[in-house]
Parts: sequence; C-alpha cells; structure tokens
Amino acid sequence: MLTLPGSESRPVTRHDTVRNTLPEPLLSSRWRRWDSVVVELRRARDIDVVIPYRDHVVAVVLAGGANLYQYRNGRGLLRTLYSGDIIVTPAGEPKRWRLTGEALGIVLRLSPAYVDKVAKQAGANQAPETQLQDNFGTRDAHVEQIALRFLKALEPEGSVARIYVESLTFQLAAHLLRHYSVHATPGILVEKRPAALSQPRLRRAIEYIDAHLADDVTISDIAAALTMSPGHFAHAFRQTVGMPPHRYVLHCRIERAKSLLRNSDFPIGQVAQRIGCSSSSSFCFLFHCATGVTPRSYRNGKPGFPFGSAGDLVRAKDTPLPSQSQRFIDIT
Repeated sequence: MLTLPGSESRPVTRHDTVRNTLPEPLLSSRWRRWDSVVVELRRARDIDVVIPYRDHVVAVVLAGGANLYQYRNGRGLLRTLYSGDIIVTPAGEPKRWRLTGEALGIVLRLSPAYVDKVAKQAGANQAPETQLQDNFGTRDAHVEQIALRFLKALEPEGSVARIYVESLTFQLAAHLLRHYSVHATPGILVEKRPAALSQPRLRRAIEYIDAHLADDVTISDIAAALTMSPGHFAHAFRQTVGMPPHRYVLHCRIERAKSLLRNSDFPIGQVAQRIGCSSSSSFCFLFHCATGVTPRSYRNGKPGFPFGSAGDLVRAKDTPLPSQSQRFIDIT
C-alpha cells in the first residue's frame, strides 16, 4: 500500500493524482556523496508533473505496466511501460510526465560536466558540448544491468568501495556516448585505447594500489599517478591484468584482509580500517561476498572459496535484486 508524502494515514486510491511534485525516493545515494552520479529507486502512481532537467537522466523500469505520456520541446509521446524499458532524458528543457497507473524504476542522474569530460578524454566531442538524444521506452540490456549494479551498491549493509561506483559511472557515460549521443559512434572510447600498460606503468599502478588500500582510492587517483586519463587507464589495465581496476583493488583488499586475519591479532574493526572499509559490518559483508565465509570463521581456520569463484559483490550480473530493494517490487 502506497501513501502520499505527508499524509501517511490516508491510503492512495486510483483516483489520487500528485501534481507538480514527485514522491520521495524509496532509496537514494545522495547521502553517500558519490561523484558525478545520483542513484534513486523511485515508485510513482498517477502523477502529472513538470520536471526540470539539469542532469542527464536515465530511468530503468523495474515493474509497472502503467501508461506514461511525456511532453518536451513541442512533442508529446505516449506508451505503456514494461519491465526493462529505458528512458534517456538529456539535460535541458523541462519535461512533462503524466503517469496513469503505477511504476517502479531506477533513476540515474549523471552530471553533464562529467559526460563532457569523458567525451573529451576520448577525443570524441565534435561539438562544444556533448549532445545526448532523448529516448523514450527503448530496450538496452547493458544499461539495465548497470542500473541493477548501482541499485545493489545502495544496499545499506553492502557498503561498496567508491572505486566500484566510479567504474559504473564511467561505463554508463561511455555507453551513452556510444549509443545515445547526436554524434554516436560505436567505436568511441574503444579504438583509441592503449593496447596495454607498459611494465613500468603497470608496476607503478600496482605499487600505488598497494600503498593506498586503506584509503578511499579511485580509478582517477591511480590514473593521475600514471599521468593517464581514467578511461584509457581502466581499459589498458584490464587488457594487461585481465580484470578491471576496481576488481583488482577489491582482490588486493581481500588478500590483505586474509593475511591480517591469519597472521595478526588485530580486532575485526582494525582489519576493516586497514583495507579501507568504513565499518566492521561493511567489511564482514564484503569479505563474506568474496570468500563465502565470515572474517571470524576464516580466522578460525575455515578456508572459504578463492576470490572470484562465486558470486562476489562486484559480479552482480544475473543476481537477484538486493533484499532492501526487493520488498518494493510487489506493487499492490
């Protein structure tokens, strides 16, 4: 049962309409202060609103079957939304939304400045600023998967390292530039990437990562140490090492945690701090996802499985929605 904000005592009926305002998101990343992206899980019913668009916005429908009318720049479109539909709205003029029925979706807000920066680093911007295209109700499995991974990163008990969110943000921006920009080019951010890291650069990257495992290290930090752009570094690192930077950093953190658990008497909270986790609970969640056992069980001699051999946190593909989000799926 859904209730209007500020009137929780009164159930919403099919005849209620929320005009000029949206319900508060069910989940949001705003308090996490992620760079260049805001992730929200939103649920709406029978709304008629005009929304300003200062950011590029991607919406992914999770459930609903509602009818949605959009009006922007003198053009109106109407369609029925189904699970998996994607809506891309570039920053610019306000857009009117009229929703009849109920829908649940993930909303991703990308900073236009960040998308422009990714385009410039790729040498792909042929205009003074990047121009994305409005897209209403397309299907895009890659965007859907990125959105689900962002949603998984919102889990309160699953405090995800910022480097993973940074990687997802770059993947989304690059995909939008390849497929949804006015000058869309399939080879953008691919054909100009370096073939591999040189051995000196690879050594510097590994040494930097090893020295900063206790910090909130990002791909941008590592790339800056190598005087490379984050996008080119991420591609080259993956081609050289066989895994993306964020996954390698997680691997190193888990291996250091194993070593500390085996060879020291540090409390669990201190082990968490030494590998860059903000709390014991987030460390326990991360360690269990990566190894299949808790830190305490590992310290007591239970081996767990090797890193990456089962469903660890960063391999969210084909996994069910996280528990905190799943409860919102069943629309009544």
